[in-house]
Amino acid sequence: MDEEFQKKVFNTKVNVSVLRGLVITETVNIDAHMGAIITNYFVLENKHSRFSTNVLSDPYFSFGLKTSILKKIINEIGWKPYDNFKADLYRINELRNIFAHSMMFGFDGDLIFQKGEKPIETKKAKEMYDEFMSIYPKITEELDNLFWHIIGKPNPVKKVP
Repeated sequence: MDEEFQKKVFNTKVNVSVLRGLVITETVNIDAHMGAIITNYFVLENKHSRFSTNVLSDPYFSFGLKTSILKKIINEIGWKPYDNFKADLYRINELRNIFAHSMMFGFDGDLIFQKGEKPIETKKAKEMYDEFMSIYPKITEELDNLFWHIIGKPNPVKKVP
């Protein structure tokens, strides 16, 4: 391989790795936020309880399970999230899984992954990252509002108009 081509391959790997890391990092933040909401909903008086330590922190207590419990809490308390909140949470997790489990394909930043009935799909990592980042702020704002609602206190950081 010529030097220019090797440089392009290396730069593409670095760029895809950065995007992959950012998506996974932000999904971990969403996961932790959902864990805080679930903990405070069930054990507000002792949020650092064994429930949080032994249940929510267990590696088998997945993002999907937290999402399912969060949906039940939302329904139980009558919380009205924005219209596509549940679909966006699902998509965030789907994008995270694509970044976490797909391989780089070619030399232009494509990721190759299994998708439903299709045997294989390829898509640009940057496009999926941009989609993730278009959803992320809405999800985190909704989770933040829900968190402060559940603990019954105003958000000390949020500016009141």
